[in-house]
Amino acid sequence: MCLQIPHLYGNGNISNSYLKRLSVVSKQFLSITNLLRFSLTIRAPKHFCFLRRLFHRFSNLNSLNLSIYYGNDINLLFIQISLFPLKLRSLHLSNTPTNLANGLRAFSQNVTTLTSLTFFNVNYIDRNDFFLIADCFPDLQSLGFKYCHGICNKGIGCVLWRCCNIRHLNFTGCSRVKLHGMNFEVLKLEVLNLSHTRVDDEKLYVISKSCRGLLQLSLESCLYVTQKGVKHVVENCTQLRVINLRYCYKVHADFVASIVFSRSSLRKIFVPFSYHFKDRERELFSRHHGCLVC
Repeated sequence: MCLQIPHLYGNGNISNSYLKRLSVVSKQFLSITNLLRFSLTIRAPKHFCFLRRLFHRFSNLNSLNLSIYYGNDINLLFIQISLFPLKLRSLHLSNTPTNLANGLRAFSQNVTTLTSLTFFNVNYIDRNDFFLIADCFPDLQSLGFKYCHGICNKGIGCVLWRCCNIRHLNFTGCSRVKLHGMNFEVLKLEVLNLSHTRVDDEKLYVISKSCRGLLQLSLESCLYVTQKGVKHVVENCTQLRVINLRYCYKVHADFVASIVFSRSSLRKIFVPFSYHFKDRERELFSRHHGCLVC
């Protein structure tokens, strides 16, 4: 939209009629842009008093980011948010206390559309926390724990069992994650990120048996993984399309070449930086097997 600025009158004032027209246009423009805002970040407790105005103004919000919220009253914040008819699909939390039961239960009773939940840099997540997540958000499709070093492994199986629609699971930087209790098939899981964890061949064997429908697996900087563990995944996850092996120095180059030929579904492999495939080899993988080696 293009507006022409009128000439000033002799006294230097713009006509009132023009200002009124400009005001109407500005309000219409704001009403449109407000509807195009889908994410909101809340940083401080002082924003409490603006919640009603914010949620009324941005009525199409579907993502709420509390990852940089520094208040100690996050349960109260959740209770306040639960009073509004929001249709949120994504929630991000960071550095939160573990006693979120009251707030999350109130939040989940009214916000029933949540499908994605991500925790970042939370010091400890115990079994009860996993039960709470499963009870509050049974329809989750994406669940992430990034750099949460104190994860209780026994709770992971519980949340996967009860939230049976999870397709994306992210444990990036969770050094203690072991995925105990995955003695059942996680049928719908498609994307699993285990980058910067201590996962080893034994854990990969369990994963390959429980998550046969995996499409993407990231093992970047998993220093305990060898080609034996990767072989389990490639053999059992028959739909695997992308695998990230960067900084997996115990997986050799000749083995990477062999899995391109053995698993026809593969479309992209991220190899350790020490590998130096020739252009001719990369072209062979790409042209004849449809797999991009990066």
